[in-house]
Amino acid sequence: MSSLRLFAIDNSITYQNVLLQELTHRLPNGSQVEHAVLPKAALEKLTTFKPTVIILNFALGSLLVNQEKFLPLLVKKFPNVPIIAYGVLDAGQTVARVLGAATYMKKPGAGQPVDDFYDHLTSTILEYHNKTPGRTAAPAATSAFKTDHTAAHSAVPAFPAITPPPAAAIDYTALRSSAVIDLIAMGASTGGTEALSVVIHHLKPPLPGIVIVQHIPPMFSRLFAERLNSECELTIKEAASGDIVKPNHIYIAPGAKHMTVSRTGGHYTLDCQPGPPVHSVCPSVDVLFDSVAAAAGNRAMGIIFTGIGQDGAAGLLKMRQLGSPTIGQDAETSTVYGMPRAAFEMGAVQQQLPLQSIPEAILEIVK
Repeated sequence: MSSLRLFAIDNSITYQNVLLQELTHRLPNGSQVEHAVLPKAALEKLTTFKPTVIILNFALGSLLVNQEKFLPLLVKKFPNVPIIAYGVLDAGQTVARVLGAATYMKKPGAGQPVDDFYDHLTSTILEYHNKTPGRTAAPAATSAFKTDHTAAHSAVPAFPAITPPPAAAIDYTALRSSAVIDLIAMGASTGGTEALSVVIHHLKPPLPGIVIVQHIPPMFSRLFAERLNSECELTIKEAASGDIVKPNHIYIAPGAKHMTVSRTGGHYTLDCQPGPPVHSVCPSVDVLFDSVAAAAGNRAMGIIFTGIGQDGAAGLLKMRQLGSPTIGQDAETSTVYGMPRAAFEMGAVQQQLPLQSIPEAILEIVK
């Protein structure tokens, strides 16, 4: 039976000592634990220690090591080792997952109870250790770790696998367009990196070009695109002004820049420019969808995913009014049923679908 080999990286020696002390009496007998304070020292130790799980203070994730950010560098050097990030940011989950962490956990603030955090961290470590391919389950913990706590706080894998329902389960007839679809536009916000990842992992050529706005900070849009490009069958990049939209390519709007589409001759061209926020965000889904409606008419397809607010609803309605098939992610599979709901209630969504059915819908509609 393979024992747990845990590597902890935290730049605070004081907190690292507390962390290791709390974990030691929660982890199973036979677990091995190593640690480091600085990224370079961690990389040296990791080569010989060969961990099964890494835990990392998220504050270290963006530090540069040999001109590369530390967390993506860890992912590249140890691709089969799950990395659990923890930190003080409320919204750290999305950024940590984009950088390559398996999951992110928020540390309790000053004066807040800590036992639940360490119990949850222990259960998450054991879960990821046991999920690693070819690894047998770790023995049960010897003290404060509880199996019912594990169930209540189960972690989510970086990109959840899905099994689409049978083709006959959903009728896509109403979504088929009389025109040839030569452009697909998508918009997402909270929970969107995970939702888009699920969908994109199940798309296969041949497909028209895809343009995406995901509410995401600068730099992370590039990292998100690079990660997907390394894992998926389509070619994926962060969009740039002047890009010509090609079949079997996906273009993700850069953070802090609105992305628009125009038709030049027989192809679509992208323009990415800073601009005032729309619905308090930049890039904005509405800005993209408005331009797609103007450039493509009924030759485009629009999809709106999970997110807070109503960005994208009005633009998707314009697309539908021009004859484009439109889809909204349903409430049950949305992290936040805000943007899809606003679009649905406005009449912009032709059909609501669960996340796991959207890849099949795309492939059926563009046939």
